[in-house]
Amino acid sequence: MSQDTSEIHVLTSQQRIGNTTAYSARIQEAMRYDKLSSSDYHLVMTILKAVRQGNTHEQWQEEHQRSVNALIQRPVDEKTSHGDAVNRYEQTVGHLKDLTLWPW
Repeated sequence: MSQDTSEIHVLTSQQRIGNTTAYSARIQEAMRYDKLSSSDYHLVMTILKAVRQGNTHEQWQEEHQRSVNALIQRPVDEKTSHGDAVNRYEQTVGHLKDLTLWPW
């Protein structure tokens, strides 16, 4: 029984490593083509950490509540994509989804 549990743990670790590697590659791709703004970089790095740890969206959001709330309070930037979003957080999420950088 303990062998089954350790095999599951290894698979989970391998999945996290694979997910982290894939996410990191997408970040590099977005940066290479100048599609990731410097203002979104910090947020993306916190998401990378969450992906590496296997966190859920809720766990990530709770840990970074201050950053999320700051974006929620900001108005949208109508000059960039998703200008019809409710707030800057939703606009940023939409943009990250376009870049396949939103893992949830």
